[in-house]
Amino acid sequence: MPSLPTRVTWVLTAASIAWAGPLLAVDWPSPGWLVAGWLGAGLAVWFGAATWVVTRWPLPGVILTATGVLALGLMGLPPENAAPLGPVMITLVSVGYLLAPRVSVWAVPVLLASTATSADWDLPSIVFGCLLLSLPWWFGVLVRDRDGRRRRAAEHARRLSMVDPASQARLAAASERQEVAAAAFAVIDRAVERMTETAVAARQTLPSTALEAIHRCGEEATTRLRALLVLLREEPAASEAALAAPAASPGAAPSDAAPSGTAPDRAGRRGWVQLLIGAWPAALMLADVCFVPMLITASGAVDEPSWPAIPFLLLVVLPIVAAVVLRNRFTVSALLGTAALIAVATVTDLVALDRDGLWLSIAAAALSWSAARAGTRRAGLAWLVFAGTILTLIAIDTPDNLPIQIAMIVLPFGAAAAWSGQHAAEIIHLGEAQLRQAQIEAAERAAVSDERLQLARDLHDAASHAVGTMMMQANAARVLRERDPDAARAALDAIIDIGREASVELRTITTPPPGSDAASLTSQPTSRLEDDIDLADGITPLIAAARRAGAQVTTVVELTADAAPEDARLLLRVIREGLANAVRHAPGSDVTVQVCVTPSRALASVTNGPARPDPRHNAAMTLTTTIGSSLGLRGLRELVGERHGELSAGATGSGFVLTATFPVRRAVKPAVVR
Repeated sequence: MPSLPTRVTWVLTAASIAWAGPLLAVDWPSPGWLVAGWLGAGLAVWFGAATWVVTRWPLPGVILTATGVLALGLMGLPPENAAPLGPVMITLVSVGYLLAPRVSVWAVPVLLASTATSADWDLPSIVFGCLLLSLPWWFGVLVRDRDGRRRRAAEHARRLSMVDPASQARLAAASERQEVAAAAFAVIDRAVERMTETAVAARQTLPSTALEAIHRCGEEATTRLRALLVLLREEPAASEAALAAPAASPGAAPSDAAPSGTAPDRAGRRGWVQLLIGAWPAALMLADVCFVPMLITASGAVDEPSWPAIPFLLLVVLPIVAAVVLRNRFTVSALLGTAALIAVATVTDLVALDRDGLWLSIAAAALSWSAARAGTRRAGLAWLVFAGTILTLIAIDTPDNLPIQIAMIVLPFGAAAAWSGQHAAEIIHLGEAQLRQAQIEAAERAAVSDERLQLARDLHDAASHAVGTMMMQANAARVLRERDPDAARAALDAIIDIGREASVELRTITTPPPGSDAASLTSQPTSRLEDDIDLADGITPLIAAARRAGAQVTTVVELTADAAPEDARLLLRVIREGLANAVRHAPGSDVTVQVCVTPSRALASVTNGPARPDPRHNAAMTLTTTIGSSLGLRGLRELVGERHGELSAGATGSGFVLTATFPVRRAVKPAVVR
């Protein structure tokens, strides 16, 4: 339930007393100004106390206000006295704000009945009073709704301010890794497993169909792997759209996907819709001028309806209706134009303010609201001119209507100022929330992009080289199955070993590490390269795999400084790519692996000579379909570039060399090389 601050409570209480006190003292029917002053002051204090109560306990406050209004009627206060008007409106605004609409709406008939009874209203006055008293209650309901939105926006902004973008980014990256692992890595892993299982089953009898099946499965895995690597390197939004968007039908009309209308057209339509929505006060004005005479005649108050004169309609009502309709776009012009028109019409007797007060009250309230909502100095000055002109003319012509007109001009202005303040606060909170949300989304997008890029690199390292080498060994087994069965079985053994190693590595990539829940991820650093890594342990299986595939590998390791874990990891990536490319494109060649780490630079180089296939083999052993070295070299070039290093790859006479060099990082714990 909303509540009012203590300062607002006392301001509203003082406003009730200040409104009711002077009007009661002036029009009190008791003889003697001293008695009238004391009675007026006492009832003003009653209304002030009722206002204070209504801001704390709304329903009892409504009863107290209604009791005060009934007491004024019993004491003989003149019906035209507007003393209860201010406290009643303040009560209705407060109740509409503090209570739910289905409960607060009952305050309108209660206060309407008490006011109509004490003032002895006739039917037209009751209709006008119902409209007049419904407006402050409805305004209170609107402020309640606006304040609720402001509170929700503030709470949303507060919750977002407590969210760490880096933590959200880590969660998004972890979720992306798990989703991709479940959707895509399993497909590649299953293909590697099938190749391995087929090699195990075919090892004894060497059936040609099984060897061809290994190669065919490798081709399928290669195609899927290539598509997956390309997809992972795209922006997340683009790749997700490519996966989710259905193929366009040939007969689809272009307008099916195109938005209806351009942005300027939609903005123009919204402007006209807002203009029509804001024209309801103008409709009330026309209804008052054109239909109230019929209502008065139907009530029996008069025999013949008093229809407005044509000059009055054309020269006064319609121009002010236009000003009310355009008040939000041309606020200053509408205020000044209406003030000038009313002044001229009053001087020329086109307007009788004692008779034509309702439509003028509606126009005054609408224009005052727009002036405060504009919130500019020019609009404020124009409103002062408008209010001063209207109130001066009413004070001269019909001073009894002055309190009501003051209420219809001043109260909407103050209400609109409060409304605009609530709106401005909501906009500020929404802006803060949107800014924070944009920061979180940007961090998540960057983390997801980095994670997808890392997944592409990991997948290339774990699967592409393995699948390509397994296909090459399958070709070798297919060629050697008749002339050298033992060599063919050795090739199948290599497929089995490579497949098992690749499956283990794929599962390592796709399996979340211990402590990868949300609470752990939010406390972990962003870098995933914190673990120690042993260069010797990393190089040994790479060299063993290359030798198993027929390469003649020698190593040259020169270390004059310790390698940081991230440096060692990048060096191993370069060595792995170079060895895999040498095995695939120059089988049986002499390969030299050089690793050098100094206090300032790290270098990894893989050089291979020309292919030297076994004489027992033939061209059919050559790997005919591969992932293509471009994706692996592209990933390495990106990684080395991120480290401000250089990567070179190219032919050297009859061979090929891949070299990467980059600045080293300070090693917290040494990466041991044995």
